[in-house]
Amino acid sequence: MKTTPKHIVYREWIFLISAVILSLFLMFFNDSSFNDTLRSYGLDAYSLMHYDYFSLREKSAMEKEIADLRSKIVSLETEAERYESAVEENYRLRAMLSIDLPDSFAFVYAKIAGRDPGSSNTSLLINAGTEKGVNPGDATITEAGVVGIIESSGENISKVSLISGRNGKIAVRTEINRGYGIMTPLDQRTAKIDEIAKNVPVNVGERIYTADFSEVFPPDLLIGTVVFASDSSATINKIVRIEFSQNMDLIEDVFVIRRIGRK
Repeated sequence: MKTTPKHIVYREWIFLISAVILSLFLMFFNDSSFNDTLRSYGLDAYSLMHYDYFSLREKSAMEKEIADLRSKIVSLETEAERYESAVEENYRLRAMLSIDLPDSFAFVYAKIAGRDPGSSNTSLLINAGTEKGVNPGDATITEAGVVGIIESSGENISKVSLISGRNGKIAVRTEINRGYGIMTPLDQRTAKIDEIAKNVPVNVGERIYTADFSEVFPPDLLIGTVVFASDSSATINKIVRIEFSQNMDLIEDVFVIRRIGRK
């Protein structure tokens, strides 16, 4: 069997490679429209081969970045809500601390711990007790007004009887002419005031405060606002209705007013 000499095979390979190189040179460096078309096809094919890989890699990176951004947004929203809540609480505390009290009283701050299950919305629980000096008979207020009385107290939890549900009566006075009377709750939002004489002017919109001689509350604590006032035809007293200044369903924190030096 006759074989082709190696130098001839090498020569043919050299001719073939030279032809390919020349063809490529003419194709890419010739300005003819045909070569331009071939070049564009070649570049499109090259970009197409690499497009999926790069696009998938970029898509994965973008999805991760979006997930990270969403996580940061949730974190920032939570932090903003916490700051907003802290600002609101700060305003409430400042308002409560601006209330003037006699030297024989002191404030104890407490947050709402829940509602008494069997109270029918007439009492609530706070997270302060005897450990902080809170005892039965202490008054509780918010920046909006009087809330109620400490009915019972444990070491860390106390039960507050709301003024909107108390069976007892509270000595009160009117804002302008200091007409004195006795307040009795009617429901969760309103109360009546008895024993204000007809000759004492009382106006709708006038504020009602605790009286100077109240046995339970310090004087001059806001109770509510007059919503109706009229002379009674049957007695020598006026008919007065008020609305509590504090909405009992919206209480978040309170100040307990404890008597200093009480045994």
